[in-house]
Amino acid sequence: MFPDGHRMAVVVKDVSTTGARVEFFQHVRLPEEVMFLEATLKLRKRARVVWQEDGTVGLAFLD
Repeated sequence: MFPDGHRMAVVVKDVSTTGARVEFFQHVRLPEEVMFLEATLKLRKRARVVWQEDGTVGLAFLD
């Protein structure tokens, strides 16, 4: 989820206690911080974008 509340569907490729790697269905450039929401794992974490490459993003959880 973006800071303005906009949500975007992604594919979660990897998730750990410290972060996640996600892929997008469309090419997008993320802001520096986002909210990572994953309903099946009941996760809601503020995250910092560590890297972005070819529709894949690495996130580090801040909470």
